Amino acid sequence: MNPATSRTKATLLFAFHQIVGMWGISFLAGLGVMSLFDWLPDSVTWKPSMRFAHWLLTENPFYVVQIVTGVYLGWVLGRRLQHRFVVWVWVLPAAILSYALITVPTLIPEWTSVLARPRTIHSRLSYYFGWGCSPRVHCLDQLLITLPFYASAAYSIGAWFARRYPKKVDRFTAPA
Repeated sequence: MNPATSRTKATLLFAFHQIVGMWGISFLAGLGVMSLFDWLPDSVTWKPSMRFAHWLLTENPFYVVQIVTGVYLGWVLGRRLQHRFVVWVWVLPAAILSYALITVPTLIPEWTSVLARPRTIHSRLSYYFGWGCSPRVHCLDQLLITLPFYASAAYSIGAWFARRYPKKVDRFTAPA
């Protein structure tokens, strides 16, 4: 294979994994939660509302559903595809998050006063990792910066586990 073709293929595969790691996981987690809530019959004594699904997916700053989805998808794709660079998908979102934490208190301008924006490191940490920013108050910075970092880190961790603990071959079913 031509080295230029090999580099192009590797770049495209990395871009694929970067998109899946940053945004595909959020889409799959949302689709999964909404499908699960839709799948539950109305006769169930406690059927969660779509408002609860939105809170679980976007208004909770810990993004547990996306992290679990990212670890699982990273593990499955890492085991299936065996691409060595999948474990580095977290680097670009980490750089974006670091830039946002260090230089810019908010990347999305809000309708709030400049005086109300976070200035100290504690308030910036709360803003990007805690309850300081919420879509309910028209603040999307966590969804656009923190969530892709969490999802891609979880995706990379799942892929790392898949590489670290490969499938065991059963000696009775393995071809001779």
